[in-house]
Amino acid sequence: MMTTDDLLKKVKNFVDTDRRERITKYESLKRLLKKLKIKENLLKDKIRSESNEKSQKRLEEKMRVLKAQRKKGLKLLKELKSEI
Repeated sequence: MMTTDDLLKKVKNFVDTDRRERITKYESLKRLLKKLKIKENLLKDKIRSESNEKSQKRLEEKMRVLKAQRKKGLKLLKELKSEI
């Protein structure tokens, strides 16, 4: 039979594991958002240097998608931070 202390230790280990998982998710999402920001900046430069209007429109559409992804990621990052 388990004592109260043993049960409390098991619960604490479970909660700590959950917290570590959230921290890991938070850190990997943060790295991913940083990469997306770099990609966004490179795309901005490409759009500025592109002379073909059709190619420029295609790049601008990619930019809109990228911004939407970053926006969702930032929202999730904020939620994860509040849970940690």
